Amino acid sequence: MTGREELLPGGFVAEVVRVGDTVRRTLPPNAEFVAALLRHLAPTGLAPRHLGVDERGRQVLSHLDGRVPWQEREDAAYFSDAALTRLGGLIRTLHDACAGTGLAGDAETVCHRDLSPKNTVYRDSPSGPLPVAFLDWDLAGPGRRIEDVAFACWHWGELGGDADPAELGRRCRLLCDAYDAAAGAPSPVGAGADPAGVPLPRDELIDVMLHQIEGTWRGIAAGADRGDPAMRRLRAAGADEGVRRWHDWLLHHRPAVHHALHP
Repeated sequence: MTGREELLPGGFVAEVVRVGDTVRRTLPPNAEFVAALLRHLAPTGLAPRHLGVDERGRQVLSHLDGRVPWQEREDAAYFSDAALTRLGGLIRTLHDACAGTGLAGDAETVCHRDLSPKNTVYRDSPSGPLPVAFLDWDLAGPGRRIEDVAFACWHWGELGGDADPAELGRRCRLLCDAYDAAAGAPSPVGAGADPAGVPLPRDELIDVMLHQIEGTWRGIAAGADRGDPAMRRLRAAGADEGVRRWHDWLLHHRPAVHHALHP
């Protein structure tokens, strides 16, 4: 390896460094699947290119130009309606590219399973910064389309405290609308598009969100109890209790969110 290593900010779980035009990060447990997925997605531009494994056993990826909002709510522009609309289309492109492939198996598609602003590359446009690609594919695997959409809804929304449940529901609706509107778009990899354009099962969305949020805080707590260093760091930062409060808030405000999602 040649070149100076630059530690990239924002990671709680994996150490990520940049070396020239490449990124090196901790090899994920499902490394072979992730490598195959990234090779499949290369024509879409949705993900870094897989370049192999370096002499230290780290995953080597191409570096994607752009900005990643790794600091919590650092700029409202990353959460604009224009950004949400583009996000819905990107998720649809991912799902349509993987549906019907061996990577998805018997499932609807392959899900990223960790879609958040901190794992998203943005680039400037006349409409402001818009998402163009996703990072950190360590948790990717076969799943249902609604799973990724629901995960994005609560990560690009605002929950807890004085948050407005009607606004969360509106943003969920906007994201779902954008996802459904992208049905049938040509796939750069020539596979998997859903020609029927079956709409997302929006009646399931809040249930899926609640399940994911509960699983997140319980997972952090259980991992910290086992002594997992990354989960202990997250618990020390208050992540498990914060996410638990989001779950309680959404459960309490569920009727208002549902009403805004289904006007």
